[in-house]
Amino acid sequence: MAHEFLTSKEAARRLGVSAATLYAYVSRGLLRSEPLDGSRERRYRADDVARLRRRREVGRKAESIANHALDFGTPVLESALTLIENNRLHYRGIDASALARTASLEEVAQLLWQCHDSPFAADNLPPLSTPLRRAWLAAATLAPVDRCLVLLPAAAALDHASWVEDRTAMLETGVRVMRLLAAAVTAQPLSPRPVHEQLAAAWRVPDARAPLLRAALVLSADHEFNASAFAARVVASTGANLYGATMAGLAALNGPRHGGLTRRVSTLFDDLSKASDLDAELARRLRDRIYIPGFGHQLYPDGDVRAATLFALLREAMPRSAELAFAERLAAAVERLIDRPANVDFATVTVERVLGLPKDSALALFLLGRSVGWIAHALEQAAHGALIRPRARYTGPRPGAEAGPP
Repeated sequence: MAHEFLTSKEAARRLGVSAATLYAYVSRGLLRSEPLDGSRERRYRADDVARLRRRREVGRKAESIANHALDFGTPVLESALTLIENNRLHYRGIDASALARTASLEEVAQLLWQCHDSPFAADNLPPLSTPLRRAWLAAATLAPVDRCLVLLPAAAALDHASWVEDRTAMLETGVRVMRLLAAAVTAQPLSPRPVHEQLAAAWRVPDARAPLLRAALVLSADHEFNASAFAARVVASTGANLYGATMAGLAALNGPRHGGLTRRVSTLFDDLSKASDLDAELARRLRDRIYIPGFGHQLYPDGDVRAATLFALLREAMPRSAELAFAERLAAAVERLIDRPANVDFATVTVERVLGLPKDSALALFLLGRSVGWIAHALEQAAHGALIRPRARYTGPRPGAEAGPP
């Protein structure tokens, strides 16, 4: 897709800043620049410049902040968990892509929750009460996400320790929630084994391929104030326990604009794998204004680093995979047409297909990984001890005004 480019002088003029300030914007990751062949001059995309100009014009007025804060805009809360900056993702200052190559989800939980491994003792499992057993049987035929939504409240009902506000007790509750979710997803008995090992056993993934599951879990662990983390944090701010906060996060994740987007990406794979001419079919979809899911992310203008990491690991582990080759061909074709690289939803579905995992496994990986982040946000919010209660910017009729038509 063609873009209008500006010289540094033109970009600075449109922004109303000096050349030094323009370069500062680039160094802070607020603006992208590209080299010009055979020249020291840089060029700037006009749409990036326009976007930054709008952002600056929002200013610090309260009404403007209210309009833009909850839409990838002005930060609304402080957090020490996750930093997204310069096209990189960090958990408490540590590069998540590096962690994906070495760490388990449990080790990332210890990092985000700021704890040692004592809450992960082998005997720290949810109490297998009669209500939980009955819920387990009732949920047996449901999809993994729905099983989680049934089993969480059943387990919470008699997990009395989950209401203790002592930090040690909360950390132990967080582990029980993690282990219950892993059991619900795999439909296997509760286990203290690392989550990726439980998944590999349930999904019959060879030991040599299990690190791909581990990496997908780690890269899903947290992503700042995404919709599900924010939902979990709001619920936690009311004093609800970690089961309640996790249920809120899970309900939000299941929506088709969040984690549920993986289902739409999976359908895209199914549809386009049958296309005789991939480029022509994609072009037709664009002409018909059919949404192509799994591409682009507002927080990663140069491409989703989580997707790039997963694709690199897949190439290293399974370079001859036909499913991987198709996924990469599809990603390249879409990027040529819409100038948006594949994001983590596309990459996680690719993991599902390359490993031959059960249907909806990509969403299951996402929810199990992200549960660590929900719990981290709930713990952080509990430490703040404040209720999250924003005000509305009222746009309805004023008192005394004539009512309009129904």
